[in-house]
Amino acid sequence: ELILEIQSALEAKMEKEQADKLKAFMAENAKSIYRSPNASLAGNPDGDITVVEFFDYNCGYCKRGMPEIRKLIEKDNRVRVVFKELPILSKGSDEAAHAALAAKRQGKYWEFHQAMLSNKGQANEASALKVAQSLGLDMDKFKADMASKEVADEIDQMKALARKMGISGTPHFLVGDKSIPGAPE
Repeated sequence: ELILEIQSALEAKMEKEQADKLKAFMAENAKSIYRSPNASLAGNPDGDITVVEFFDYNCGYCKRGMPEIRKLIEKDNRVRVVFKELPILSKGSDEAAHAALAAKRQGKYWEFHQAMLSNKGQANEASALKVAQSLGLDMDKFKADMASKEVADEIDQMKALARKMGISGTPHFLVGDKSIPGAPE
């Protein structure tokens, strides 16, 4: 009995310490988390409510949550959503993430993001190229950007940020100083 109480008190203390650590980290790194100058975003770029989503283009919950995110953006013009690529599920996820950042370099990130997450099949290079074509992107530039060091570095930075924050699954949302794993309600 007592041992269980002590154990749960310890767990609560550790959870609180973990939460405090995360809060401190989020406060210290707020700029790179919420206001990174090259952020992939949707909604009002100057909005005062920022929602950050770590996601993977092959994540079923991310796909299912997409309409919710769209609704949030359409309903509230104070909201800006920052998307952080966290391709952890497959090689295809990684290819799709590179493609999304290539689309961003042609000002079509949000369009690409929605199309990619609405796609029924696997997200990978082939499906990404189809989406890019359907959006009328300059395909030579698109392919070059997909393979560029800048895009690879951007993805590495997002992965490093997720690692530092202990985020290992998608989707994962950050709002203010809260960290919310799992599908959005």
